[in-house]
Amino acid sequence: MRVNLVYWLDKVGGTTDKASITLKPFGYRMARMIQWKALIADEDVCLERGKPTIVKIKPIELPGNTMVGPLSIMRHALGIVKDVVECGIPDKVEEDKCIDQVLFLPIENGEIKKGDLVGVLKVFFVRPGLLSKILGLSPPKIQIEERKVEAMLTWRDDSEMYREKLTTRELAYTSSGIGFWELLIANEDVKVKRGDIVRIRIEKISLPRNTIVEPLGIMRHAYGTVLDVIQLGKPKRVEEKKEIDQVIFLAVNDGRIEAGDIIGVINVTYIGFEINEANLVKIPRKVKIVYRSGKGIIRKEILAEPFGYKMRMTARWECLVSDENKRVSCGEPTFVKVEPVEVPKNVMVYPLSIMRHAYGTVIDVSCDHPLWRIENGGFVSKALYLPIIEGEIRKGDLLGVLNLHEIEVSSLTKVKDWLNRWMMDMGEVVSYSDWPFGSKKIFK
Repeated sequence: MRVNLVYWLDKVGGTTDKASITLKPFGYRMARMIQWKALIADEDVCLERGKPTIVKIKPIELPGNTMVGPLSIMRHALGIVKDVVECGIPDKVEEDKCIDQVLFLPIENGEIKKGDLVGVLKVFFVRPGLLSKILGLSPPKIQIEERKVEAMLTWRDDSEMYREKLTTRELAYTSSGIGFWELLIANEDVKVKRGDIVRIRIEKISLPRNTIVEPLGIMRHAYGTVLDVIQLGKPKRVEEKKEIDQVIFLAVNDGRIEAGDIIGVINVTYIGFEINEANLVKIPRKVKIVYRSGKGIIRKEILAEPFGYKMRMTARWECLVSDENKRVSCGEPTFVKVEPVEVPKNVMVYPLSIMRHAYGTVIDVSCDHPLWRIENGGFVSKALYLPIIEGEIRKGDLLGVLNLHEIEVSSLTKVKDWLNRWMMDMGEVVSYSDWPFGSKKIFK
């Protein structure tokens, strides 16, 4: 497949260039060990609520055969990091990388100070290969770098903003790949306008310790998509229990969100070896889905069953290639038609981080049928694109890359069995003195 790669030649907001490149169908094998990297502001930046802002950070150098993604649950009092940026032609997954800027989405007016922790980056170690050879790929090489970092931690409490010096180390964690889904259900009525980035109160969710979360890809509400979730007060560590009662929502159309609407879903994945199964006791419940059809906006009550998942360690990439010419303006979320991407059943999708198009980033994707069920699959036909500058997307431009991760879907009873097996297996693996770098045990 030949696509056009549009990139910044010198700096973001400077001169763009275009290259025609050939892409082959690739996949990857992922390691269980994942590194955290602190995203620390390297400049003072004034923020305007809802306006996407590029922020310089202290440079992060990454080895080849890595991919990245922001750690969810808002880490700065004024907003979230939604993507990271490289100047010049974005490097391939196989190449070394240097990240020195982030795309920050403010939910309030204010100022980021030099030295603020604006977010945390997850670094995944992968072994790429042609799809035809993916099952035979050897385990990825793991290069953990423990580094001491100092930054200012920020948060809000009772409308007051706090800053506190934080000294920590950039460590790694082991992902079980096992988790469950939590529905994000609005707990208030909210009017939204296209382009709004707003807080919405949701029914409270309790997260067990040693879990990480991530919004599930493919839009779940007709009026927009969830960008992140919020834990009120001082940010807690992954090892601690947390309560989530707000989300950050990007509106793509004018409309009204009502209490009881499903506005999104999050993956809750267990990490480490000390796992609490308390949150795996759930019952079916009635909820409202909101979708667009030929008859307009439809609200429909459904019975939502609780389910969990187990991720495979192999996955693949699909390119999101524009199938139309489209003008875009800074901060105005836009649906762009893309060449159809088939998503098989039992596959989770999410955009690959590191901006792939000079004018903005892919926030989410959408389909033409009303209710996307992971168990059924379907076709992605549109990308939800958030521009950081005015310009024109051309047909054939590469907008982004989609991760397609195969999973097994099952009841929460089965999830408990998977977790018990995981803890037993890990007890055997860590007995090797060189874990995680030379273990003979390979997880499927």
